[in-house]
Amino acid sequence: MRDLGSDAAAGTAATAGAAAPPAAAPSVEEIEAFTRRLAADPVGLDDAEMIDRLAALETLRCATEAAQCETVADFVISQRRAAAGRGVPAARRDRGVASQVALAMRQSPTRGQQQVGLAMTLRTELPQTRAAFRTGHLDGYKATLIARETGCLTAVDRARVDEQLRAHPTVVERLCPRRLVGRLQRAAAPLDPAAVGKRRRRAEADRHVS
Repeated sequence: MRDLGSDAAAGTAATAGAAAPPAAAPSVEEIEAFTRRLAADPVGLDDAEMIDRLAALETLRCATEAAQCETVADFVISQRRAAAGRGVPAARRDRGVASQVALAMRQSPTRGQQQVGLAMTLRTELPQTRAAFRTGHLDGYKATLIARETGCLTAVDRARVDEQLRAHPTVVERLCPRRLVGRLQRAAAPLDPAAVGKRRRRAEADRHVS
């Protein structure tokens, strides 16, 4: 199997779960207060501090997207549980969930459905991607690419590709989206060549149609 980090320099690997999430998640009031603080202009920073601030804010952006994703998954699970308690058939328990997510995130209903799909995929099938996302190594777009490029694999093979993130989160962090897709395809192809080939042909057909 092709390793996602096979061409990385030695010593760059790190453990995705090294920085554990806070013991207590911030409340809505605390998040709103911090948002107001971010609106304040920084004073007295030299150039090096500005770059450090940019890097820290980027990690925060990624972790914030992950926190939203986690909240979406929690909401979906809660809604399904409540619907089950009312006797709603399993096939109908997600009805209206994506619309509520889309409204809260100021997005279209289609995008809300995509958010639900990504959140549940990360929660149930891609634990290493989820961990890297939550600790700021990935943003939502890269997490989506990982979910998309591994979606054609069986659960076992998908887990094998995902497991590589445990050893190489910083490698994935540095890759541009195009190179990340190529690396994922090379990692997935030996596991199920037929499925990967079929997904590529479908993607190419979709591009031609659009």
